[in-house]
Amino acid sequence: MGGIRHNQYMISTLHLFAIKWRSYPMLVLLLPLVAAILFFNRFYPLETHPTEEQVFGFIVQSAPTPTAKCERFETQVLPKGKVYLYLLRDSTKTLPTYGDTVVARTHIEWSRSVGRAFAKDYLLLPAKTHRVPLQVRLYQRLAAAGVEDDELATIGALTLGYKEDLDPELKHHFQASGAAHVLAVSGLHTGILYGLLLWLLTLGGRIKPLHENRVGRWAISGVIIVAMWGYAWLTGMTPSVVRAVLMVTIFEIGRMCYRQAISINTIAAAAVLILLVRPTDLWSVSFQLSFAATFSIVLFAKKAEYVFHSREWDYCWYGRILSWLLGTIIISIAAQIGTMPITMYYFGQVSTYFLLTNLIVLPIATFLVPCGLISIALGGSTTGVLFSKITWALAWAMNHSVEWIEQLPGSTVSASVNGVMVAIYYLLLLFLYAIIAKKRT
Repeated sequence: MGGIRHNQYMISTLHLFAIKWRSYPMLVLLLPLVAAILFFNRFYPLETHPTEEQVFGFIVQSAPTPTAKCERFETQVLPKGKVYLYLLRDSTKTLPTYGDTVVARTHIEWSRSVGRAFAKDYLLLPAKTHRVPLQVRLYQRLAAAGVEDDELATIGALTLGYKEDLDPELKHHFQASGAAHVLAVSGLHTGILYGLLLWLLTLGGRIKPLHENRVGRWAISGVIIVAMWGYAWLTGMTPSVVRAVLMVTIFEIGRMCYRQAISINTIAAAAVLILLVRPTDLWSVSFQLSFAATFSIVLFAKKAEYVFHSREWDYCWYGRILSWLLGTIIISIAAQIGTMPITMYYFGQVSTYFLLTNLIVLPIATFLVPCGLISIALGGSTTGVLFSKITWALAWAMNHSVEWIEQLPGSTVSASVNGVMVAIYYLLLLFLYAIIAKKRT
C-alpha cells in the first residue's frame, strides 16, 4: 500500500508539473531553442575561425592592462569579433591608444565568441580621427571630480561597467568574498537605476499616472525604456545587463497593459530574445549565472518571503528594517541556490560568507550607484566634487569590507562538479519546486 501511495504521489506531482509547464509558454519555447543551439553547434559549429597564422588588423578599444611580460588590449577584429591582444612589452615601441589599429601576423585562439592573440612584432597605424569612447570619457570625468586609486576603479565598474583599471588583487577579494556579481553591471545595478528613474519621473511617488492616465503611463514607461537601453549601451551590452534591461522593457510594456509582475515567462522571453540574436551567449558564464540566479529568485524567494514576512512589520520603522533584512537574506540564499553548481563547475570553489557579504555590500551599492552617476553627471563642479567624496567613501567601505571578509577563516571552499552533476542538480531543483507548488494547492 505504501508503494502505491508513493507512486500516486509522484504521478500527481508530475501532473501538477505538467500543468505548470503549460502555463509558461515562453519557457516551453526557450528549452527547444537551447536544445537546437546545442545540437547545431555539435555538428555545425556556430563559430568557425581559422587557426593558421595570418595578418590581422586589431582595432584597439581599451587602455593597456599590464601582465607579466605583455600589455593586454581589448580589440575588435572585423568581422570576427572581440579579441584580447597581448603585445610583448618593448620600451622602444609606442603603445597603441584608443582607436588605433595594430597590424600583426599572428594566429587567434578562439574560446567560443572571444579570441586571444599574441604579437611580438607589430605595425601601429594611428587613428585618423582619435575619439575616446563615451564610457572612457565619463570615467575620466569621474577622475576629474577627485576620485582615484582602487576606489575610482570600483566606482567605474559599478556605474559604467568599466573594469580595465581594476587591480587583480581587488578582483580576487570580491570573488573570494562572494561579491563578484557587484562588479558586473547586472540586475542589481539596473534595478537601482530603474528605481531612481521611477522615483524622479513620479516626483517621489507624488503622481501615479501608471494606473490613472494612459498618456502619462506610456510617457513614463517610454522614458524608462529608452534610458535603460542607453545605460545598457554605455556599459557594453554585456549579457547580464541586456538580460536585466530586456526584463525591465517587458515589465514596462506589461505595465502599459496593466500587468504588474515579473514572472518566469518574462525571464524566459528575455532569454529567447538574447539567444535568437546572439546564440553563442549560451556559453557565456555571465549569461548562465544571470538567468540561473533570476529564475531561482522568482521560483523560491517570493514564496519564502510570503511565508516568513509579517504584515505588522509594514507599520513601524524597525519592522521595515526587519523586512529589508529578511528580503536580502532570502534573495541571497535563492540566488546562491540557483548559481552554486555553475560556480563550482567553472571556478571550482564556493564562497561561504555570501550572506554576510550581501548584507554589507548591497546597501553600500544601493547608495554608491546613484551617487556615482550624479558625480559623473556633475563632473568637477562644487556639487559634483561633494558627491564624488561621498561616492569615494562608499567605495572605500565596500573595498575594505570585501577584503576583510576574504581574510576570514574558510572564506572559500574548494568544490568542483561535472556537467552531468549540474544537470542532475537542476532537475532535482525543478522537482523540488513542483513539490512545493503542489503543497500550496
